[in-house]
Amino acid sequence: MRQRKPDRKRPDIVSVHLSPEAKAAVNEVCAKRGMSIKMLLGRLITWFVELDRTEQSIVLGQVEDADVKGLADLLLKRRAAGAGDTQASESA
Repeated sequence: MRQRKPDRKRPDIVSVHLSPEAKAAVNEVCAKRGMSIKMLLGRLITWFVELDRTEQSIVLGQVEDADVKGLADLLLKRRAAGAGDTQASESA
């Protein structure tokens, strides 16, 4: 009977299909920043999923161009108010 190897946490694999132009641009960014494509994509995905739904909608182009500026201003005010709440509770 074979012994089972202990379960190792292995990362999930995600395939990404890029146009040749996009791949060249990503390669250039990675070379300038001294990082691998895997590192870059991992950080971008983490950043994206940490955005709120409204911010994600803007990034995904799901908001009309005419509405983006007003929405971005609203998001900045919301963040500033949230940061003020955090600062106020920390100084108490």
